[in-house]
Amino acid sequence: MVVFDMEPIFQRKVRRYSEETIYNIVAQIVMNIEDLPKKDNYIQSVCSVIKKKEPFFYRIDYVNENGDVPIFIDISQIHIEEYLDSIDENKYFKQTDYE
Repeated sequence: MVVFDMEPIFQRKVRRYSEETIYNIVAQIVMNIEDLPKKDNYIQSVCSVIKKKEPFFYRIDYVNENGDVPIFIDISQIHIEEYLDSIDENKYFKQTDYE
């Protein structure tokens, strides 16, 4: 079972997206949550893309501390340049076969 928490701002922002986009974001979280690094007292970011006719690039800010579940704080749409930078820094969700 995958367990995580979401801050209210994350929940409000994610609700603005289509059901398909929300489904893809949650699926990417579920497939990658075990790989999120743990760092105490530190906000981290991870980027990803939803592959569709017009790709949707996004960044999630989160906290993942030892002994606790990940907490997703914020989500933002980003440009491809930031996504490519996240790949260089190994701070991105690996793509899976669910798409």
